[in-house]
Amino acid sequence: MIADNWTFVAAAYGLAALVLLGYWRRLAKKERELDALSRRNAERRQAEPSSRPPLHEKPLQQQPRP
Repeated sequence: MIADNWTFVAAAYGLAALVLLGYWRRLAKKERELDALSRRNAERRQAEPSSRPPLHEKPLQQQPRP
């Protein structure tokens, strides 16, 4: 390579490193958000009783209203 181009090569590698670092940080933030959301959903499921019976049980027969 020509010596004058080393500055541009170093700048390109630096820019690529910054872009990859920014993308990695974005993915890490999304992972934390998803973990928090799944934790909140799990807590909510434990706090309130289920409105439907589990899949392995038959639903109760409703009596017809007069």
